[in-house]
This record gives sequence, C-alpha cells and structure tokens, in this order.
Amino acid sequence: MRASIEVADIFRTAGPAYRAAHAGHLSLAQLKVMAAIEHCRTAALGGHVEACEDCGQWRIAYNSCRNRHCPKCQGAAARTWLAERKADLLPVGYF
Repeated sequence: MRASIEVADIFRTAGPAYRAAHAGHLSLAQLKVMAAIEHCRTAALGGHVEACEDCGQWRIAYNSCRNRHCPKCQGAAARTWLAERKADLLPVGYF
C-alpha cells in the first residue's frame, strides 16, 4: 500500500525550486541525498523483472537507492531495529 504522499514526491515537485533558492547553502552530501531519494525505485536506477513460478504473472520492480536517509529504503530496517529494542525491555513501567 502506497502512502498518499511521500518524501520523494515532495522532492520531485519542489526540489528544483528549493535547490535554486538555496544554491550555495546546500552541501554536496545534502544534494546527493535529495537526488537519491528522488530516484529511489524509479527507472532512473534500473530494475528487474519479478515472476511468479506458479501462475506466471510478472512485474517490473525498480531498484532502490539504499541511501541511509531514504524513508522507503530504511523504513523496514528501522521497524526491525525498534522491534529488537522493544524485545530488550523488561516488563515493568518506565519513567
């Protein structure tokens, strides 16, 4: 299920104007992160075909950017990390 609006959508829509307005104030690292998020899971990064061996249905799956700042790429890793930390908690009240 896709969220109604994503960070990548905002970057694609407002990113060029934002970069132009803040030219000289954004670091190269920040510009690279914005570009990675904009291109994440699009044809710009290439893709591959996933096929079901049972029914033969196939779909194109685009590659992810794997950037540590990307909410799409790191969302699952963050949920896993949180679940592991939650498992470490003792069954007592915390303040």
